Parts: sequence; structure tokens; C-alpha cells
Amino acid sequence: MSMQAQILPRDITMSKAEKLGIVLDHLVNALGGEPGCTLRRAVVLTDIDENPNTTQADIMKRLEIDKSTLNRDVEWLYDYGCIMRRSSPYDARLQELTICGYAKKNFDFALYYFDYDHKSLKNCLIRYIHIFGKQKPTLRDAKIVSFLGDKPEAKKQEIIDHLYDGPSTTDNRAINNLVDFGIIEKRDE
Repeated sequence: MSMQAQILPRDITMSKAEKLGIVLDHLVNALGGEPGCTLRRAVVLTDIDENPNTTQADIMKRLEIDKSTLNRDVEWLYDYGCIMRRSSPYDARLQELTICGYAKKNFDFALYYFDYDHKSLKNCLIRYIHIFGKQKPTLRDAKIVSFLGDKPEAKKQEIIDHLYDGPSTTDNRAINNLVDFGIIEKRDE
């Protein structure tokens, strides 16, 4: 079952976990429909949206990300059409980055659930990253954890039914990895 991101208005009866699940759906859409995209890339996209026409050097300072990691993330975001690059009018050696197109539209839907407060969204994503420790969490991983936040007794198939249209082997592997890393507990089916 495909979980299409719900859009406005916010339902005040939703739990925080349900709202986070919707935010993650919007972020998946903003990041090229790739649930395997890392939460770190979502943080970088959030930073670019918060600081239009920013440079990689500025992002590195704000997010404390090393240059090679940020280069990979920016290239990925550019290749997937999430951001635009243009030469700075002040220094042609610098590339200014701006979120664009479908990424901007879907990112704004996600940001809506945080009252358009970039720092709150960024902090939420960073807290999720810290939950996972050394593992590089994906949007799919975060969606699994948020779903279990509301339904801790859910069976594996229920979790998979609330994920994205993709190979079931990928979803199973994601769930098994989360169990192996001790992030979620395996329940008897």
C-alpha cells in the first residue's frame, strides 16, 4: 500500500508519531521519491531552504559536516533535481544553492507541520539521527520507527503496509537491520 503524503489541513486529532509519518512522506517526495535517502540529506535540504543562496562552506559551518560528505550530499541533491546551483554574483568561484521545483513544494508541506520553523524540523531530524547512532538512518528507517511509536505491537506486515511502494525485500531488510541494531524489538508474529 502506498502511503501518499497527506496535505493540509493538519488534523489536530493526530498523534505526534502520525504527524511525523506524514512529514517523512513529504520529505520522501521532496527528495526525489527516495525513501532510502538518508536523514542527513533531509537536514542538508532543510538548511538550504532555511538559507537560500547559501554556499557549501556555510552549510559545513552550520551543520558541522565534513567537506567530502557534504559534497556527496549536494551532488545527490543536485542530480535528483532538488536544488539549483548558480555562481555567486560576488565570487564566481562560489556556488550558491537553492531548493527548487517539486522539492520546494513538498518540503513546504513537511515544514507546515512544524509551523514553518526550519530549526524545529532540523532539530527533529537530528534527534532521529542520534537515535540511530552509527547507522546512517534513512527516511524509511525513520518511518518505521515513527509508525511503531503509535503501534508498538504492530506485526511486520502492518509496518510494511505503511511504508513506500518498493520491493518488499528492501522493507524487510530495513526492519531486520533496525532489529539487529537494537533500535526496535522483534515481536513474535
